[in-house]
Amino acid sequence: MGSPASTARPRSLCGAPAAHRCRLGAALLGSLVLFGAGHGAVPCGAGGCRALPPGPAEDLALQLAQAIEDGDEEAAAQCAVALARQQATLSILLKESNYPPDDIRALEPPVLGRRWVYLCASPSAQVFQDYGFHPLVQRWIIGQCLCVDERTVSSYGIRRDGDTAFLYLLSAKRAELTRQRYEEDQAQLLLNSIASLGDGAAAGEQRQYNTLSSPPPCSQQAGWSCPKCTFINKPTRPGCEMCSTDRPDDYVVPCSYRPDETELWRIQQEQEGILQYQQRQQHRGKNFQQLLQLEEEVLVPNREVLECRICYQQVAPGEGVLLRECLHNFCRDCLRQVINYSEEPEVACPFRDDSYACSSHLQEREIRALVSPEEYRRFLERGLVLAERRTQNSFHCKTTDCRGWCIYEDSVNEFRCPICQALNCLLCKAIHEGKNCRQYQDDLQQRAQNDAAARQTSDMLQVGLGEAMHCPTCHIIVQKKDGCDWIRCTVCQTEICWVTKGPRWGPGGPGDTSGGCRCNVNGQRCHPRCQNCH
Repeated sequence: MGSPASTARPRSLCGAPAAHRCRLGAALLGSLVLFGAGHGAVPCGAGGCRALPPGPAEDLALQLAQAIEDGDEEAAAQCAVALARQQATLSILLKESNYPPDDIRALEPPVLGRRWVYLCASPSAQVFQDYGFHPLVQRWIIGQCLCVDERTVSSYGIRRDGDTAFLYLLSAKRAELTRQRYEEDQAQLLLNSIASLGDGAAAGEQRQYNTLSSPPPCSQQAGWSCPKCTFINKPTRPGCEMCSTDRPDDYVVPCSYRPDETELWRIQQEQEGILQYQQRQQHRGKNFQQLLQLEEEVLVPNREVLECRICYQQVAPGEGVLLRECLHNFCRDCLRQVINYSEEPEVACPFRDDSYACSSHLQEREIRALVSPEEYRRFLERGLVLAERRTQNSFHCKTTDCRGWCIYEDSVNEFRCPICQALNCLLCKAIHEGKNCRQYQDDLQQRAQNDAAARQTSDMLQVGLGEAMHCPTCHIIVQKKDGCDWIRCTVCQTEICWVTKGPRWGPGGPGDTSGGCRCNVNGQRCHPRCQNCH
């Protein structure tokens, strides 16, 4: 809102003028008009002063005006002190010549449309007069400050044409505005306007109230109104600039509309963004198709020349293998040897260096493609044997060279092998068809007494001699041939510390020092006689 200011007496933000109120616009030294209590305006200036009724307060007021106009600070201070002691009632207004010649305008919110408002009085009173919005529902914001009625707009930085002020409207209910008060204030505003017009003819040099010319016709702003926040957006914008709400589907951009430079730049950026998005989508589609092709291949070949980290030979493109889980490259022969000599059912990646050991594993389809069918069969058999050894409550058929085995429960005492069809006794851990357990054990004791070879074997395996020990996990008898104090059970694969006769590691397996012999923890050996149990 804004327009050239008309010649009218300035008002404060709270509305109509009253006694004890001082309004200083552009704070320039010059002629003053002083109002004494109960008297009319008394213009004072360089040319002289109109006579006042006799009295000490009137004389002091004239002296104060003359001192301010002459720039005599000391005399003005003395007059002001004297008037304050008498508690004189004054109203001070600047003359017309002291107001800035520039127009003061402000911009109305887009929802109301653009209007040129003559800012010759309080903005809240002017809006009330022109648009009917009561001052109680108005909230003015200038320069990130919520305006109050006790200050002027110039104190908030409104000094020239183009300065911006924002007006926010509250609901009448929230502002506690009743219809009765609204009608009374509207009638009072009309009376004050009429009175101000009458006083303006006699006031000469004072600004006139309500000399507003009719505002120019409002031009229809091109654009679409946001259905959510009511912001007026430019016609070509697809979404609200404030709240990002989509443009109404039924809105059509006018044929005669011509975008400005800002809109043209935005449209160009949108088109470039759409093009980049389409290119990224195409690139993603190509990558996805490439991944599908690689997924269909059993082995992923190397695309560049590489050095095998096992044999340190140069491998031509396509001759090596890229492992899927860890992306390490090796030659085919080295990976085949790793699979054939692996003691674990899961073949670990052989990559090692001084600071890192890969923990990934080869996939089943990679293993099947790298070895021959016979090697793959032996690999599966090794895994099956190891699974049997590591499974609790497992029992292997006692028939010679039979591969059958089972996992039994406590309530089961017999196992018929599905391969050789032999009936195994789980209590005696033997095959004694035609005999019960008592008959078989008695017969076994008798044969052991007469069998010299059985006695020699029993004497050699006596744990008490220190030549053997029981595995702490599966309790079979294990022996140490020579070398360090680390041994591995051939049945359950438990790592054993020979000198402590217990497991090397804790329940978590290799590296778990919460149990086991705890050798080298805090730099201490597990036993004074330890000979390196790793």
